[in-house]
Amino acid sequence: MTEIYAHRGSSGTHPENTLPAMKKAIETGADGIELDIHVLKSGELIVMHDERVDRTTNGTGFLKDFTLLEVKKLYTAKHFFRKVRVPTLEEVFKLVNHTGVSLNIELKTDVFEYEGIERKVLELASQFPNVERMYSSFNPDTLIRLRELDSGARLALITHGNLDKVLPLHEKIQLDAVHPPIKAENNPILQQIPARFWTVNKEADITHFIDIHAKGIMTDFPERAVAIKESKTSR
Repeated sequence: MTEIYAHRGSSGTHPENTLPAMKKAIETGADGIELDIHVLKSGELIVMHDERVDRTTNGTGFLKDFTLLEVKKLYTAKHFFRKVRVPTLEEVFKLVNHTGVSLNIELKTDVFEYEGIERKVLELASQFPNVERMYSSFNPDTLIRLRELDSGARLALITHGNLDKVLPLHEKIQLDAVHPPIKAENNPILQQIPARFWTVNKEADITHFIDIHAKGIMTDFPERAVAIKESKTSR
């Protein structure tokens, strides 16, 4: 059955990549949570989509230039949410531990490679053996390094419309799946490797990908997607 991953948590209703968004995703019954990580100046793994803090917080500048203490002084706001703090990856692991919810951890190394990020994330994840997880990235080199460090890690290449790199990488390191955009649905390469599609928000699109038994979808509205999935399984 198609896996429902909450894209940056329940980001359609809560501030993206924050603990409230992830708590909501857990409450909705989502199979997993997709989130993005960078490395701070002080070495911690921090959860945010952009390389800069400007769009999602009251601060300005590159995450890589912040210490954890400095980042924790920032806050994000959306709708009726006020002063929600930026979480570390460790805080997310603690939140989902023993919930049965899987993590799709995207390593944001397509702009800055963050030397050593692969080892950092694997070492942290090893402290939470009960949390199912996979690692994804737009950067093939990141996935290759992860495979070198962990022969059993579940890995996924994220792509835009061009899927030319998928099969050569799959042959080299054995991907769990590819994560393409909706527009790539009819690419023949997807006949040879499972796909989790991003970002699937419209009811008709959610229904379609569940009907064709896609491996998974990333959605900003996990509550909507879970309801559609459950309505089909109850028939």
